[in-house]
This record gives sequence, C-alpha cells and structure tokens, in this order.
Amino acid sequence: MKRNRFIAFGLFVLSLFMGVSCNKLLDLKVIDDYTEENFWRTKPQVEAYLASIYSNVRGSYSTMRAFGELRAGMMKTTVSTTGENLYDVDLKLNLLDENRTGVTNWGGLYSSILRVNLFIKKVKEECPFLTDAERKAYLGKAYGVRAFYYFLLYRTYGGVVLETEPRVVTEVIDSPSKFYKERSTAKQTLDFIKSEVNQSETLLAGETLGSGLKIDWSLAATKMLKAEVYLWSAKVTTGDHTAGGEADFQVAKVALNQIINSGVYSLLPDFSKVFSAQHKDNAEVIYNLYFDREEATNDYVLYMYQKSLFAGSAKDKDGARLPDDPLDLRGEGRLFNEYKYSVAKAFDEADSRRSATFLEFFVGATAPYTPGLVMKKYMGRTYPDGKHVFDSNILVYRYADALLMLAEVKNGLGEDPSTEINAVRKRAYGTHFAGHEYRHTTFAAAELAILQERTKEFVGEYKRWFDLIRLQDASKKPLVFSVEANFPEDPNEAQASRPILSASEAHKVLWPLDRTIVNQDPKITQTPGYGR
Repeated sequence: MKRNRFIAFGLFVLSLFMGVSCNKLLDLKVIDDYTEENFWRTKPQVEAYLASIYSNVRGSYSTMRAFGELRAGMMKTTVSTTGENLYDVDLKLNLLDENRTGVTNWGGLYSSILRVNLFIKKVKEECPFLTDAERKAYLGKAYGVRAFYYFLLYRTYGGVVLETEPRVVTEVIDSPSKFYKERSTAKQTLDFIKSEVNQSETLLAGETLGSGLKIDWSLAATKMLKAEVYLWSAKVTTGDHTAGGEADFQVAKVALNQIINSGVYSLLPDFSKVFSAQHKDNAEVIYNLYFDREEATNDYVLYMYQKSLFAGSAKDKDGARLPDDPLDLRGEGRLFNEYKYSVAKAFDEADSRRSATFLEFFVGATAPYTPGLVMKKYMGRTYPDGKHVFDSNILVYRYADALLMLAEVKNGLGEDPSTEINAVRKRAYGTHFAGHEYRHTTFAAAELAILQERTKEFVGEYKRWFDLIRLQDASKKPLVFSVEANFPEDPNEAQASRPILSASEAHKVLWPLDRTIVNQDPKITQTPGYGR
C-alpha cells in the first residue's frame, strides 16, 4: 500500500520530537538521510509528515477509549467471568479525584497537537513547491485533525490550554517558565474549535465527499466533526459557555444532511461486516483508524476470552458446552475488560447487533449459570498461517452516527426524529422489524430512545460517555444523572440502583488534571470541583 511507505518514513519524523525538553529541536542531529535543514523540501516529504500525523491519531485510540467509553456504566468492575483481574477499575467506577485521574498529562494529546502545529506552520509559510490547491488540501486536513484533538480535550476537561504554535520545537528553551500558559475559558476553547473546523471545511471545499482513503482525514470527516461540535455546543453548558440552542442545531443539521444526502455512504445490510477486518473501508465507514498485521495491531486481545480458562467450562445459555475456541483466537486472548451482561440483555433477542457485538457464554457447574461477555467488534482475523491478528480498524465516524446525530438535532428543534431512528433500527432487526418501530411522543422519551439506540449501535466505539453528557431528560438534565441510563452489575436486576453520577458528583462530568501537570506549571488551575 502506498501509505505504508509514507508511514514508515514518518517514523523518522516522529523521532524528531521524542524527548524534547530543554534543547532546541534544530540543534538535534539525527543519523538519517533527512534532517530538519533539508526535510521540508519536497511534496513526498510533506505527505510523509502528514502520514505520521495520521499514525499519531491512531496511536491515541486508547485515550479516546478512556475518555469516551470506560466511564459510561457498561463495564464490569469486580473480576471477569472467568476470574481475571479487570483493568482500570477506578475509572470504570468513576472514582476520580486529583490523586486518581484515570489518565495523565492530558491523555498525551499535546505532543500530537505540537506535531500538527509544526506541519501547519511549515506548509503555510514555506514549501514553495506546493500548488495553491495542494496547500489548501494539506492545511484543511491538518486543521481538521487539530480540531478533533481539541474537541476531545474540551469535552473531557472544559477549558484547556490553547497552543497553536510549535514553540517548543522552534524556540530555544532557556527557561521552563517561558512556556507556562494558563487554561483558556470553556467559551474561548469552543470558539477556537469552531473556527478550526470551519477553516478545515473551507480549505477542503474542493474535495469530493467520499474520495480518498477513509484512513485519512477528509472533508467528510470534517463535516462529521462539525456536526458533533455544534450539536454539543447546542446542548451542553460548560463553564462560561451557555448551550447555544437552535442556531447551533441548525449548523449541525446542515453538515449532517450534506453527508446523508451525498449518496456516498449507506448502512450495510449486515451489521457484523461494518467491523470486519475483511471488509475495511466499507460503504458505512466515513473515517477510521488503520491497523494492519505488518504495521500496527489493536489491543482488543484484552477483551477476549483466555482459552485456558474458557475451554471446557464455557457453556451456552442452555448449559451445552461451547467449542473450546469459538472465535478462532488461537490462544490470543485475555479477558481484562468485560462488559456487564446487563448490556447484552438490553438488546432484544431479534436485534442482530446483539450477536454481532457479543459472544455470550456461561460458566458454573449447575444452573443458574453465571453469564459472561466477549466484545467481538475488533477481534481481527486468523490468517492462513494459523496466526490470529487483531488488525480490525477502529471506527471513528460512520453513517449510522450521522443518522442518529440528525435524529438528536431534530429532537432538539422540536421535529420528529422517527425516520432516522427507524432507519438504524430497521437494519438491526431486518425481517423482524415489524413491531419494533420507534414512534415519537415527547422530547424526553426521544432523548432516552436515542441514547438506547446509540448504546446498542456503538458499543466499543468511544461514544457513550459523551452521549450521556449530551442527551437529556425532560428538565434538560444530562442522562448521566439518570438511573435509567445506567446498567446494573447484577444481570438479574432489572435496573441499576443508582445513576452513573449522583447530583453531588456533578463536577465529575469533567475530568481532573494529575498533580504533575498542576504542580509543574503555576499558571495551570485544577478543574473546578477537584482539589489542587
């Protein structure tokens, strides 16, 4: 693949930034064919650097998962069904404070932003060999990626440090205090993100929707991000940003209709094929992160059964022994992250997404057996040489997301969201759709229905925590505070006994900063509600 050459070359580019502290980057000498002095000289070099930016986005997927999935009430927090100790339990229990921050150093995203900043500066101010169209295309993609990073930070922390220059790279670091910088307000941060995404859209206006590789940033990715940003802005008040309501809804609606009405994207009839390693870049995918046996694999081995604990003890719901290796993992698996069985129970039996998302199994000598789940979406494939490889792409944006975001926009505008909800639901139920139609009644009922639909559709796609903050009850309170939005740990319970966050934990909608960040930069203030 042509991209492989660029990504391999891009590893050199990334190495330029590793370990930069009190030395000026330009003083570093790398034993390679390229140095800073002769790097930005040709179009292939620019493409290689852009490929390295995409590789860096891919490397951030575990941060996206932590921010968007782990706190959302879906994960078991005791031990796995087969007895393994589970990962990230404090985070899954929302036990956040200044000493337990879940992630550190802003999730590592500022090093990625720094690289984008340098790319923008170089392509904008140098590279005379680029045509005007090429320069616009490269900058449009870079602004889109930078907006994507900052929007992830904004939804997680509120106001953040806005750094748009590669200062640590281009300036001599003669004093750490030179780079101290305070957090911008929430409104300043969100206004900046809107400006970035609008600039990306303008610069990419000459691109045809759906053209190019779906592992690269594109005009379609920018429009999905724009819809997401303005939908969030319309509904979520953060700090000094007050939810914008109708005006923001209308902007999101335009962006979503441009995707939906383009005729480029569609729902696959078979839900399971959306995530299949054998069907990458299918018609439903808008933007995804590339994984490959020869380049990088994902870590969903940590969501799979361990054969030594599974084989011989796992049963189906009727007590019949399951095959020793039903997913053909060939010994590749550790169940260190497991979804609550109550999540699977939330799916109707006729909903094809249930079996496409989960392998359900049961353990125990006698009935009633203890249920367990393996999340199958990113399990990769077994190659002819007998090796199982976790090379499924991680999905960021897909067509079903556009439909359900439009349903949410319509509901916010007082319109009927039935068409979009039912389009997604009809694919899920297939020939069993009759009797499962959504019929619109009230704003609150639609918000809950959209949350439930998005939960079933996007398990493992890093969206539910943000959905819980954005979707609302009748009083416009986020559903993260609603018991109905949580899943019980005990699958025999019909409903959770408490919401994901209580009213007294409202500050936990945003995340705390780790002490290292706060202590090293006196201008950085802790997120409100947490001690310094």
